[in-house]
Order: sequence, then structure tokens, then C-alpha cells
Amino acid sequence: MVAARVAAVLIAMMTLAGFWSARAEEAQETAFAALKSEIWPVAEREGVSRETFDAAFAGLEPDPEVLRLANRQPEFTLTATQYIDRIITPARIADGKAAYLRYEAKLKVLERRYGVSRYVLVAIWGAESDFGNKQGSWAVFRSLATLATAGRRADFWKTQFVEALKIVENQRISPDKLSGSWAGAMGHTQFIPSTYNKFGVSFSGKPRGDIWDNPADALASTANYLAQSGWQRGRTWGYAVRLPESFGAADEMKASALPLKSWRKLGVERDTGGRFPKPNEPARLFLPGKTNPFTANKSNVSAFLTIANFDVIKKYNNSDLYALAVGLLADRLAAELSWR
Repeated sequence: MVAARVAAVLIAMMTLAGFWSARAEEAQETAFAALKSEIWPVAEREGVSRETFDAAFAGLEPDPEVLRLANRQPEFTLTATQYIDRIITPARIADGKAAYLRYEAKLKVLERRYGVSRYVLVAIWGAESDFGNKQGSWAVFRSLATLATAGRRADFWKTQFVEALKIVENQRISPDKLSGSWAGAMGHTQFIPSTYNKFGVSFSGKPRGDIWDNPADALASTANYLAQSGWQRGRTWGYAVRLPESFGAADEMKASALPLKSWRKLGVERDTGGRFPKPNEPARLFLPGKTNPFTANKSNVSAFLTIANFDVIKKYNNSDLYALAVGLLADRLAAELSWR
């Protein structure tokens, strides 16, 4: 008797779940239809043909996995140590050195042209797509439509959808050629559509380079983006530092931008020793965690003074941990390659 009642409850629950699942799918389909009606006038004003527009929406359906991933971004769910360990691995360092050597001549050209550190460019390439090996296989239009109808920042994703349409229109390619991350980022250095349309260049300097199949174009586009975002030529991103034991106001001072010489007067020292190259340069204290996420000499460094270029890296991905990981990976590659 009890077993029969349990079975009946389970059947009822499954029926109810199926009902709500069907209602959710129906709501998503309705939302997609509304999205299509809303976006077409905007796309038309931007020069997108009806043929391109209809091809992008053909067979389009929501992707629930995209929404799941949107709520579990590693920059905001992992500890500092976990995140850095994911980005900076022995394999990535080895692959980064090989990638650098393969494109060294072009990287030096880009550094001269845009002023952006060639090691930072390689570090971003590694962090974003593992040097092109993991560009993503998500259908860009499906991901963007899903986020535009069910995710946060709907207006942002609608804009990205239109920007992706412009890529298809301008390059005369099929919409299914656009693939990338679950969030619509594409190519070797993972540009979202609007960033590509604004900053994408070829290695030769012409607009709209091939960031999907040509690493040199992707690196040039990244250098152009960082340069136009305010990268300071010849400057680093920050310094690993040691705090004195008496430094009791760390939490209150994390948001303070003080000249490096003022930090030094407070007893903050570079982990490598020596003075700061530009003592008047403003810097902020960044404490990523209680333990050291990464240092070349395995010492107990857990604090960093970040300067302007750190914030420029954050414009690529608005995460302190991302900017730190890129900076540390760039420093590690520079240190190891300098011994050649």
C-alpha cells in the first residue's frame, strides 16, 4: 500500500515536472519570437540584410546550458588559489613559451606598434583559448539569443546579437560559422562581437582581421584593444609585495590609490627587493587571499600593488583575479624566456 502511494506521488511529480518543463519551453519559444521582432528594425538600420537576419534565426532555440554556465563563472566562484592554479599550469607555461617563440618576430612588431607588452599578449592568448586549442564550439547566435531572452543584462546581449549579424553581413559568411564560448566570445583571444567590430584588425593593420584562424591577427586585435583602452607603454601591471607585520590597516586601504613611495614609507616592500621604478606612480593594494596564489620562488607572497595597466587588463575581463593571472603568467613567461 505504501509502495503504491509512493509510486503515485512520484508519477504526479514527474507529470508536474513535465508540465512545467513544457511551459518553460513554450515561454522560451515565445521570447525568441519576440526577440526576432524586436531586433529586426535595429539590425536593418545597421545595414543587415533580411537574408542574413533570417539565416541567423533559422532553427534557433534556447540553450539551457548557457544559462547554467552564466551563473557559475570561475572568476567569481573559485578562490584565488584555485583560479590562479587553473590559469597558470606547467603545461600552459611550456605551451606559452613555444607560442611566443613561434610568433616572436610578429609579437615584437606589435609591441613596437601598440606599446603593449608582448608577454601580456601571449598570456591573454593562453588564458582565453589555451593558444587557440579551446576557442569554443558553442553556436554564437544561439548563445546570444538565449542570454538576451533569459539572462541578465538583456539589452547588452541583444546588442551583441546585432553586432554578430553585422560580422556575418560584412564578411559574407554563414551564421553557423560563428562559434565560440557560451557567452559568444570568439577566436584565439575571445572577442565578443562588438569588441571585434570596434577593435578587430589584421596584423597588417587593416580592419576586421581573422581572429579565428590567424593568431597574428588575433594578437594584433588584442594589442589594438588594450592600446585604445589606455595601456601605458613600457609599464608593467603591478608588483608582488610583502606587508610588514605591523600593517594593520590593510582592509581599509585596499581601495586607496597612493604613490608607490608612500606605500614604501608604510613598510610595503617589493618581494624581489629593490625600489619601485617610478616611485610617484599611483598604486592600489590588492589582497587576493590569505595564501599565496602563485610566485616563481614559492615564497609566501599574498599582496600586490597594482598600477594603471592592471585596470586596462580588467577592461578585457572585469575581474581582479583574471588581471592578476594574466599579469603573473606574463611575468613568468618573460622571466623564463629571458634566459634563452
